[in-house]
Amino acid sequence: MKLEFPLLGLLAARSMSGYDIKRWCEVEGKFVGLDRHASQIYRELNRMQVDGWVQWQTDPRDGAPDAKIYTVTEAGLQRLRHWVRSSYVPPRRFQDPEFAFRLRVGMMLGEPGMSDLVRQELAARREQVRLNRDRPYDTETDDDRAEIDAEALDFIAREIRHQGERQIDGWIAWLERLLATIDTRAAAAKPKPDGRPEVSS
Repeated sequence: MKLEFPLLGLLAARSMSGYDIKRWCEVEGKFVGLDRHASQIYRELNRMQVDGWVQWQTDPRDGAPDAKIYTVTEAGLQRLRHWVRSSYVPPRRFQDPEFAFRLRVGMMLGEPGMSDLVRQELAARREQVRLNRDRPYDTETDDDRAEIDAEALDFIAREIRHQGERQIDGWIAWLERLLATIDTRAAAAKPKPDGRPEVSS
């Protein structure tokens, strides 16, 4: 996932300084694979400003250097919407940051098709389980390798595999709950005949 998309997503939610963005990446971003170095963030912000996707204004600071406060432009929002609507190919690794950010931005912008995105991710992970859950273990070692503890290798390989199975099962269960909630929210927001949204009681 290109760095421009999470940056545009953050700035679509609120105006931020480069320092604010860097702090977000250090605190929140590390949980979704976006703990980027400050130089990467500022370089990307400069490029996005040249491309017309963000703009900035000076925020004077007493006793400190002035700050640049970045805001997403209409062109930046269109770039973000185009990304959210573009084809999503689930990566081999589940819990990839792109899925979470695409979903986060799409929900924030009220984009249709977010339930389809979750269904696509869910189908990919169910297929992963189907293909891999019962495959045989391969922890064979050469007979002449006396320094290798084959029993310990077999034990830890099974433990690691079982932990991975628990993690993907948890991911699938979360996707199922999320899909049900998104579908419920969408149904509650369907407009009435007069064009106004339904108000759920």
